[in-house]
Amino acid sequence: MSVYTHITHAEIEQILSGYDLGHLISFKGIESGVENTNYFLDVEKNGVPQRYVLTLFEYQPASALPFFIDYTDELKTHGLPVPNPVRDKKGHALQSVKDKPTLIVQCFPGEHPDHKNLSLDQCEQIGEMLGRIHLAGMNSTLHQENHRGIAWLNVQKERLAPLLSQDDSLFMAQQWNNISTSLQTFSDLPTGLIHGDLFHNNVLFDGGKISAVIDFYQACSDWLIYDLAVTVNDWCLEEGLELNSQKQNSLIEAYTKIRPLTHEEKTAWPVMLRLAAFRFWVSRLITFIHPESQMDDEHQESLIRAFLDPDEFKNMLILRSNQHALK
Repeated sequence: MSVYTHITHAEIEQILSGYDLGHLISFKGIESGVENTNYFLDVEKNGVPQRYVLTLFEYQPASALPFFIDYTDELKTHGLPVPNPVRDKKGHALQSVKDKPTLIVQCFPGEHPDHKNLSLDQCEQIGEMLGRIHLAGMNSTLHQENHRGIAWLNVQKERLAPLLSQDDSLFMAQQWNNISTSLQTFSDLPTGLIHGDLFHNNVLFDGGKISAVIDFYQACSDWLIYDLAVTVNDWCLEEGLELNSQKQNSLIEAYTKIRPLTHEEKTAWPVMLRLAAFRFWVSRLITFIHPESQMDDEHQESLIRAFLDPDEFKNMLILRSNQHALK
Protein backbone atom coordinates (compact mmCIF):
# COMPACT_ATOMS: atom_id res chain seq x y z
CA MET A 1 0.00 0.00 0.00
CA SER A 2 1.60 3.27 -1.10
CA VAL A 3 0.68 5.41 1.89
CA TYR A 4 4.02 6.72 3.08
CA THR A 5 2.88 9.21 5.70
CA HIS A 6 0.35 7.76 8.14
CA ILE A 7 -2.12 10.05 9.86
CA THR A 8 -4.79 9.31 12.45
CA HIS A 9 -8.48 10.09 12.72
CA ALA A 10 -7.72 12.77 15.31
CA GLU A 11 -5.07 14.36 13.07
CA ILE A 12 -7.47 14.55 10.15
CA GLU A 13 -10.13 16.09 12.39
CA GLN A 14 -7.56 18.71 13.39
CA ILE A 15 -6.83 19.43 9.70
CA LEU A 16 -10.54 19.74 8.89
CA SER A 17 -11.09 22.15 11.80
CA GLY A 18 -9.49 24.82 9.65
CA TYR A 19 -12.04 24.27 6.85
CA ASP A 20 -15.78 24.64 6.52
CA LEU A 21 -16.32 21.18 5.04
CA GLY A 22 -18.22 19.49 7.85
CA HIS A 23 -17.26 16.72 10.28
CA LEU A 24 -15.26 13.61 9.47
CA ILE A 25 -17.19 10.36 9.08
CA SER A 26 -14.38 8.10 7.88
CA PHE A 27 -11.11 8.09 5.95
CA LYS A 28 -9.16 5.57 3.89
CA GLY A 29 -5.69 5.45 2.36
CA ILE A 30 -5.64 5.21 -1.45
CA GLU A 31 -3.43 2.35 -2.63
CA SER A 32 -2.80 3.35 -6.24
CA GLY A 33 -0.54 6.35 -5.63
CA VAL A 34 3.16 6.04 -6.41
CA GLU A 35 4.74 9.40 -5.58
CA ASN A 36 2.29 10.93 -3.08
CA THR A 37 0.25 9.85 -0.07
CA ASN A 38 -3.50 10.11 -0.68
CA TYR A 39 -6.52 9.60 1.56
CA PHE A 40 -10.23 9.58 0.83
CA LEU A 41 -12.03 11.75 3.37
CA ASP A 42 -15.77 11.20 3.86
CA VAL A 43 -17.35 14.17 5.63
CA GLU A 44 -20.87 15.34 6.36
CA LYS A 45 -22.20 18.88 6.43
CA ASN A 46 -25.82 19.73 7.22
CA GLY A 47 -26.72 16.09 6.70
CA VAL A 48 -25.17 15.96 3.24
CA PRO A 49 -22.25 13.53 2.72
CA GLN A 50 -19.31 14.57 0.54
CA ARG A 51 -16.00 12.94 -0.35
CA TYR A 52 -12.67 14.73 -0.68
CA VAL A 53 -9.10 13.65 -1.37
CA LEU A 54 -6.29 14.67 0.96
CA THR A 55 -2.86 14.61 -0.72
CA LEU A 56 0.44 14.80 1.13
CA PHE A 57 3.31 15.50 -1.28
CA GLU A 58 6.28 13.26 -0.61
CA TYR A 59 8.55 14.76 -3.30
CA GLN A 60 7.16 18.10 -4.43
CA PRO A 61 8.41 21.03 -2.34
CA ALA A 62 5.82 23.51 -1.14
CA SER A 63 7.38 26.14 -3.42
CA ALA A 64 6.37 24.14 -6.51
CA LEU A 65 2.70 23.76 -5.63
CA PRO A 66 1.30 27.28 -6.23
CA PHE A 67 1.64 26.62 -9.97
CA PHE A 68 -0.57 23.52 -9.77
CA ILE A 69 -3.11 25.38 -7.65
CA ASP A 70 -3.25 28.30 -10.08
CA TYR A 71 -3.32 26.01 -13.12
CA THR A 72 -6.27 23.91 -11.96
CA ASP A 73 -8.07 27.06 -10.84
CA GLU A 74 -7.55 28.44 -14.33
CA LEU A 75 -8.76 25.26 -16.04
CA LYS A 76 -11.85 25.38 -13.84
CA THR A 77 -12.67 28.85 -15.18
CA HIS A 78 -12.64 27.31 -18.67
CA GLY A 79 -15.37 24.90 -17.59
CA LEU A 80 -13.09 21.87 -17.44
CA PRO A 81 -13.82 19.09 -14.90
CA VAL A 82 -10.66 19.28 -12.82
CA PRO A 83 -10.16 19.05 -9.03
CA ASN A 84 -8.95 22.47 -8.01
CA PRO A 85 -7.95 22.71 -4.33
CA VAL A 86 -10.37 23.61 -1.55
CA ARG A 87 -9.56 26.77 0.42
CA ASP A 88 -9.65 26.84 4.22
CA LYS A 89 -11.50 29.42 6.31
CA LYS A 90 -8.65 31.89 5.76
CA GLY A 91 -8.65 31.40 1.98
CA HIS A 92 -5.52 29.25 1.87
CA ALA A 93 -5.28 26.13 -0.31
CA LEU A 94 -1.79 24.95 0.64
CA GLN A 95 -1.36 23.37 4.08
CA SER A 96 1.40 21.51 5.92
CA VAL A 97 0.83 18.14 7.61
CA LYS A 98 3.75 16.37 9.31
CA ASP A 99 6.10 18.73 7.47
CA LYS A 100 4.64 17.66 4.12
CA PRO A 101 2.89 20.16 1.81
CA THR A 102 -0.76 19.17 1.64
CA LEU A 103 -3.88 19.92 -0.41
CA ILE A 104 -7.53 18.89 -0.16
CA VAL A 105 -9.51 18.56 -3.40
CA GLN A 106 -13.08 17.55 -4.14
CA CYS A 107 -13.57 13.90 -5.13
CA PHE A 108 -15.52 13.59 -8.37
CA PRO A 109 -18.03 10.83 -9.11
CA GLY A 110 -17.16 8.05 -11.53
CA GLU A 111 -14.62 5.31 -12.05
CA HIS A 112 -11.44 4.82 -14.02
CA PRO A 113 -12.06 3.17 -17.39
CA ASP A 114 -11.10 -0.46 -17.95
CA HIS A 115 -7.69 -0.21 -19.61
CA LYS A 116 -8.14 -3.53 -21.43
CA ASN A 117 -11.48 -2.49 -22.91
CA LEU A 118 -11.19 1.17 -23.81
CA SER A 119 -13.78 2.01 -26.44
CA LEU A 120 -13.56 4.25 -29.50
CA ASP A 121 -16.00 6.60 -27.78
CA GLN A 122 -13.77 6.87 -24.70
CA CYS A 123 -10.74 7.56 -26.91
CA GLU A 124 -12.71 10.22 -28.74
CA GLN A 125 -13.78 11.83 -25.48
CA ILE A 126 -10.27 11.99 -24.07
CA GLY A 127 -8.95 13.39 -27.37
CA GLU A 128 -11.48 16.21 -27.23
CA MET A 129 -10.78 16.82 -23.54
CA LEU A 130 -7.03 17.01 -24.11
CA GLY A 131 -7.61 19.46 -26.94
CA ARG A 132 -9.64 21.68 -24.60
CA ILE A 133 -6.94 21.46 -21.92
CA HIS A 134 -4.25 22.46 -24.43
CA LEU A 135 -6.32 25.28 -25.88
CA ALA A 136 -6.75 26.72 -22.39
CA GLY A 137 -3.05 26.26 -21.62
CA MET A 138 -1.85 27.95 -24.80
CA ASN A 139 -3.45 31.21 -23.66
CA SER A 140 -2.19 31.00 -20.08
CA THR A 141 0.40 33.34 -18.56
CA LEU A 142 1.47 30.56 -16.17
CA HIS A 143 4.73 28.69 -16.75
CA GLN A 144 6.37 25.64 -15.22
CA GLU A 145 9.54 23.93 -16.40
CA ASN A 146 9.26 20.22 -17.22
CA HIS A 147 11.34 18.73 -14.43
CA ARG A 148 11.22 15.38 -16.22
CA GLY A 149 11.96 16.74 -19.65
CA ILE A 150 14.90 16.50 -22.02
CA ALA A 151 17.55 17.74 -19.57
CA TRP A 152 16.38 15.31 -16.86
CA LEU A 153 16.30 12.39 -19.29
CA ASN A 154 19.83 13.17 -20.40
CA VAL A 155 21.04 13.10 -16.79
CA GLN A 156 19.15 9.92 -15.94
CA LYS A 157 20.43 8.12 -19.02
CA GLU A 158 23.99 8.69 -17.77
CA ARG A 159 23.14 7.78 -14.17
CA LEU A 160 21.37 4.55 -15.12
CA ALA A 161 24.01 3.33 -17.60
CA PRO A 162 26.20 1.48 -15.05
CA LEU A 163 23.15 0.21 -13.12
CA LEU A 164 21.43 -1.59 -16.00
CA SER A 165 22.37 -4.81 -17.73
CA GLN A 166 24.87 -4.36 -20.55
CA ASP A 167 22.16 -4.97 -23.16
CA ASP A 168 19.72 -2.51 -21.59
CA SER A 169 22.40 0.11 -21.11
CA LEU A 170 23.44 -0.15 -24.77
CA PHE A 171 19.80 -0.10 -25.92
CA MET A 172 19.06 2.99 -23.82
CA ALA A 173 22.11 4.84 -25.16
CA GLN A 174 21.23 4.00 -28.77
CA GLN A 175 17.59 4.98 -28.37
CA TRP A 176 18.39 8.24 -26.63
CA ASN A 177 20.96 9.19 -29.23
CA ASN A 178 18.45 8.53 -32.00
CA ILE A 179 15.61 10.37 -30.26
CA SER A 180 17.65 13.41 -29.23
CA THR A 181 19.19 13.71 -32.71
CA SER A 182 15.74 13.53 -34.34
CA LEU A 183 14.35 16.18 -31.98
CA GLN A 184 17.00 18.66 -33.16
CA THR A 185 15.36 18.78 -36.59
CA PHE A 186 12.23 20.44 -35.15
CA SER A 187 12.37 24.12 -34.29
CA ASP A 188 8.78 25.37 -34.25
CA LEU A 189 6.64 22.86 -32.37
CA PRO A 190 3.74 24.56 -30.54
CA THR A 191 4.14 24.66 -26.77
CA GLY A 192 1.86 25.37 -23.84
CA LEU A 193 0.73 23.91 -20.55
CA ILE A 194 0.31 20.14 -20.70
CA HIS A 195 -1.07 17.50 -18.34
CA GLY A 196 2.06 15.37 -18.75
CA ASP A 197 0.57 12.15 -17.35
CA LEU A 198 -2.84 11.66 -18.98
CA PHE A 199 -3.07 7.91 -18.46
CA HIS A 200 -6.44 6.19 -18.14
CA ASN A 201 -6.11 6.08 -14.34
CA ASN A 202 -6.09 9.89 -14.26
CA VAL A 203 -9.55 10.11 -15.82
CA LEU A 204 -12.97 9.29 -14.37
CA PHE A 205 -16.09 8.33 -16.34
CA ASP A 206 -19.59 8.58 -14.95
CA GLY A 207 -22.61 7.52 -16.98
CA GLY A 208 -20.42 6.93 -20.01
CA LYS A 209 -19.03 10.49 -20.00
CA ILE A 210 -15.81 11.97 -18.63
CA SER A 211 -16.60 13.32 -15.17
CA ALA A 212 -13.09 14.43 -14.22
CA VAL A 213 -9.46 14.69 -15.27
CA ILE A 214 -7.26 14.40 -12.20
CA ASP A 215 -3.63 14.43 -10.99
CA PHE A 216 -2.10 17.46 -12.67
CA TYR A 217 1.09 17.18 -10.63
CA GLN A 218 3.23 16.42 -13.71
CA ALA A 219 1.77 19.43 -15.54
CA CYS A 220 4.30 21.78 -17.09
CA SER A 221 5.14 23.86 -20.13
CA ASP A 222 6.22 21.68 -23.04
CA TRP A 223 5.42 20.51 -26.56
CA LEU A 224 1.69 19.91 -26.98
CA ILE A 225 2.29 17.07 -29.45
CA TYR A 226 4.36 15.27 -26.79
CA ASP A 227 1.39 15.31 -24.41
CA LEU A 228 -0.80 13.89 -27.18
CA ALA A 229 1.76 11.10 -27.72
CA VAL A 230 1.79 10.24 -23.99
CA THR A 231 -1.99 9.93 -24.13
CA VAL A 232 -2.12 7.85 -27.31
CA ASN A 233 0.56 5.48 -25.98
CA ASP A 234 -1.75 4.60 -23.09
CA TRP A 235 -5.27 4.85 -24.50
CA CYS A 236 -4.83 3.26 -27.92
CA LEU A 237 -3.04 0.00 -27.20
CA GLU A 238 -3.55 -3.47 -28.54
CA GLU A 239 -2.88 -6.32 -26.12
CA GLY A 240 0.70 -6.63 -27.43
CA LEU A 241 1.42 -2.87 -26.98
CA GLU A 242 1.02 -2.08 -30.68
CA LEU A 243 -1.19 0.93 -31.42
CA ASN A 244 -4.77 0.28 -32.44
CA SER A 245 -5.19 2.43 -35.56
CA GLN A 246 -8.93 2.96 -35.06
CA LYS A 247 -8.51 4.15 -31.49
CA GLN A 248 -5.58 6.37 -32.44
CA ASN A 249 -7.52 7.90 -35.32
CA SER A 250 -10.59 8.50 -33.14
CA LEU A 251 -8.54 10.17 -30.42
CA ILE A 252 -6.46 12.35 -32.75
CA GLU A 253 -9.43 13.36 -34.94
CA ALA A 254 -11.35 14.47 -31.84
CA TYR A 255 -8.31 16.38 -30.62
CA THR A 256 -7.70 18.17 -33.93
CA LYS A 257 -11.31 19.37 -34.06
CA ILE A 258 -10.39 21.45 -31.02
CA ARG A 259 -6.76 22.24 -31.94
CA PRO A 260 -5.53 21.41 -35.45
CA LEU A 261 -1.98 20.06 -35.69
CA THR A 262 0.73 21.89 -37.62
CA HIS A 263 2.70 20.23 -40.42
CA GLU A 264 5.78 20.07 -38.19
CA GLU A 265 3.79 18.36 -35.42
CA LYS A 266 2.55 15.73 -37.85
CA THR A 267 6.11 15.13 -39.04
CA ALA A 268 7.36 14.89 -35.43
CA TRP A 269 4.73 12.32 -34.44
CA PRO A 270 6.92 9.17 -34.70
CA VAL A 271 9.71 10.57 -32.52
CA MET A 272 7.19 11.94 -30.01
CA LEU A 273 5.70 8.48 -29.52
CA ARG A 274 9.19 7.15 -28.88
CA LEU A 275 10.09 10.04 -26.57
CA ALA A 276 6.94 9.38 -24.53
CA ALA A 277 7.74 5.66 -24.23
CA PHE A 278 11.38 6.43 -23.35
CA ARG A 279 10.43 8.94 -20.66
CA PHE A 280 8.13 6.51 -18.86
CA TRP A 281 10.57 3.63 -19.22
CA VAL A 282 13.18 5.76 -17.47
CA SER A 283 10.84 7.04 -14.76
CA ARG A 284 9.51 3.54 -13.98
CA LEU A 285 13.06 2.17 -13.80
CA ILE A 286 13.81 4.86 -11.25
CA THR A 287 10.63 4.37 -9.26
CA PHE A 288 10.78 0.60 -9.04
CA ILE A 289 14.41 -0.43 -9.49
CA HIS A 290 17.01 2.35 -9.29
CA PRO A 291 15.80 5.17 -6.99
CA GLU A 292 17.30 8.62 -7.27
CA SER A 293 17.38 9.39 -3.57
CA GLN A 294 17.19 8.07 -0.04
CA MET A 295 13.53 9.08 0.01
CA ASP A 296 12.91 6.71 -2.90
CA ASP A 297 14.67 3.92 -1.02
CA GLU A 298 12.49 4.49 2.03
CA HIS A 299 9.37 4.24 -0.10
CA GLN A 300 10.33 1.08 -1.96
CA GLU A 301 8.84 -1.32 0.57
CA SER A 302 5.47 0.38 0.15
CA LEU A 303 5.37 0.42 -3.63
CA ILE A 304 3.01 -1.85 -5.51
CA ARG A 305 5.46 -3.46 -7.92
CA ALA A 306 2.79 -4.54 -10.44
CA PHE A 307 1.42 -1.02 -10.78
CA LEU A 308 3.52 -0.13 -13.82
CA ASP A 309 6.14 -2.50 -15.19
CA PRO A 310 9.20 -0.67 -16.59
CA ASP A 311 9.68 -3.32 -19.28
CA GLU A 312 6.27 -2.48 -20.71
CA PHE A 313 7.60 0.89 -21.77
CA LYS A 314 10.87 -0.57 -23.01
CA ASN A 315 8.92 -2.98 -25.24
CA MET A 316 6.67 -0.13 -26.33
CA LEU A 317 9.74 1.87 -27.30
CA ILE A 318 10.92 -0.98 -29.54
CA LEU A 319 7.52 -1.19 -31.24
CA ARG A 320 7.27 2.57 -31.83
CA SER A 321 10.32 2.51 -34.13
CA ASN A 322 8.09 1.70 -37.12
CA GLN A 323 5.57 4.53 -36.75
CA HIS A 324 4.89 6.97 -39.58
CA ALA A 325 4.17 10.69 -39.65
CA LEU A 326 0.53 11.76 -39.38
CA LYS A 327 -1.22 12.73 -42.58
